[in-house]
Amino acid sequence: RHFAAAAEMVKQKNHTARNKTVREHKRGITKVPDFRYKPLKGMDPKFLRNQRYAKKWCNVEGGRRADASDDDDDEDDDDDDEEEEDED
Repeated sequence: RHFAAAAEMVKQKNHTARNKTVREHKRGITKVPDFRYKPLKGMDPKFLRNQRYAKKWCNVEGGRRADASDDDDDEDDDDDDEEEEDED
């Protein structure tokens, strides 16, 4: 008997979207602001200090990074060309 009564019961609704759009539009749908830079407040001060120096010297002519990368690449390319000529 217990199983028969359960089979006769109507299934209950689990979810409805009724009035959802009304509630969403009540105060207006706004786009989430997309900030260009994340605020640095509360970040590690040691990291921020290093980041400041890195930005200062990163693209400056005469900075360590610009000198080291440009000179090393040119020298390696010249050496490879000379070796190829010797082999032929």
